[in-house]
Amino acid sequence: MSRGLTWALVVLATVIGTMVPLAPTLYVSWRFALSTQQEQLNAYALRVLDHTDAVYADAVSALRTIAAMPFPPCSPQHIRAMLQITEEALSVVNIGYGAGDVVECNSWGILNYKLVRAPVQIEQPDGIGLILNWRPTNFGTDRAILILRLREYSVLVDQRQFFNEWETSNPFTISEVRTRGGRPIYASYLDRDLPTPPDASDASVEKVSRNWAVTVRQPRITFKEHLQANRAVLLPLSAAIALLSAASGLLVLRRQSSPRTELAKALKKGELVAHYQPIIELATGRCIGAEALVRWPRADGSQTPPDMFIPLAEETGLIERVTDQMLAAVIEDLGDLLRDDPHAHVSINLSAVDITTGRILPVLERVLDGSGIQPRQIWLEATERSFIDVDGARATLLELRRRGHRTAIDDFGTGYSGLNYIQNLPIDLLKIDRSFITAVNTEAPTRDVTPYIIAMGHELKLQIIAEGVETENQAEYLRTQGVSFAQGWLYSKALPASAFLVFWTARRR
Repeated sequence: MSRGLTWALVVLATVIGTMVPLAPTLYVSWRFALSTQQEQLNAYALRVLDHTDAVYADAVSALRTIAAMPFPPCSPQHIRAMLQITEEALSVVNIGYGAGDVVECNSWGILNYKLVRAPVQIEQPDGIGLILNWRPTNFGTDRAILILRLREYSVLVDQRQFFNEWETSNPFTISEVRTRGGRPIYASYLDRDLPTPPDASDASVEKVSRNWAVTVRQPRITFKEHLQANRAVLLPLSAAIALLSAASGLLVLRRQSSPRTELAKALKKGELVAHYQPIIELATGRCIGAEALVRWPRADGSQTPPDMFIPLAEETGLIERVTDQMLAAVIEDLGDLLRDDPHAHVSINLSAVDITTGRILPVLERVLDGSGIQPRQIWLEATERSFIDVDGARATLLELRRRGHRTAIDDFGTGYSGLNYIQNLPIDLLKIDRSFITAVNTEAPTRDVTPYIIAMGHELKLQIIAEGVETENQAEYLRTQGVSFAQGWLYSKALPASAFLVFWTARRR
């Protein structure tokens, strides 16, 4: 082969070697742009869903708060309470009361005209009734209203609230909120002109929570649009991209770990740890135990808040592993203390699946077997929603009681449990949510709920634990009301095991 031909082949190979990677590089670049667009939509959908859940939770909190108040219907105190809750809630525009088919009074006072109560259209999983797209004639607005109904009470929410935070931030993004059953609540395109109508070829993401479904859509980036938008950068750098195609491919295809993957890795590596918040006997001021609270310290020194990763664990089926690691941590951290002092206890939070399925029973048996720790020293807590399946919960609770464990309803007052509901469950303790403790000796609307909860606990012969105690004034009030135990920053924040053992020694005397 002649030198000329050889050089020609070398040049040709060089050209081909340089040009051939350009096509897949450009294609990969476009696919990366699509992937980035999808990730941005995913993050945007989560923000919209979080905002939707927050608006709904705010309205439900207002609804449950007013429904729990003992004022005579439509009395001046009753109307003042409805007005105050309306003003304090971020999303509520009015609260109405009506025991029959008409609204008798609302946050503005007693009605001097007939306003028929709209029938409930949808029953939410949490027991709240919904009326969609109600358009009032006496409220000075023609905007659609979402009504939340609980017995005699109705809370009104402007359906635009679901998008107020987002409707102008992404003018090319379409957002829709629906109930879990598919009934539309609001769509962002109803209030602005779109460059194109919603199309089946749009890039889209759907996110679902317990009560709501959110879909966000955006016109999908075409390959031609991608080239036109990036030609000034892509063409000058084509040679360098070709030479570094392998490295570029790795960079392009590299993906961030999903939150679920990060949590699964943390569980596999044992990164989740237990901190212990002391539980104080109010009558004596002595520390009688602790609540084990899960913490996720990160390598950079920050902490991922539990209210971010616990819902993720519940949603992705990792919550059982969280519970199991917390049990193991308690035995490792405080095993010697529990063996040395049979009166000490540690309280551990269980998930709904632990309670309703009985999964926790063999786990506890395996952990405690041969440990020298008595079942009565391991208290178990679960929130009210864990008892929705009453039959499954009762069977598990009965077996836990038979073994000697004590069980508690956690964050009581934030769910839907009442006297008739919890008196049929074999529980031993009732934990009052911190929001009701904060209201003690204040003018907050919930201040009248606290003594009602305490009275309910006494009537059911349950010991009561108050969460979130921050002042001596609150502690003194709880003592006079016969509350047995308390925990909160007045005594101590949640402590690492070593610090808790020091606290225990000091407050056990």
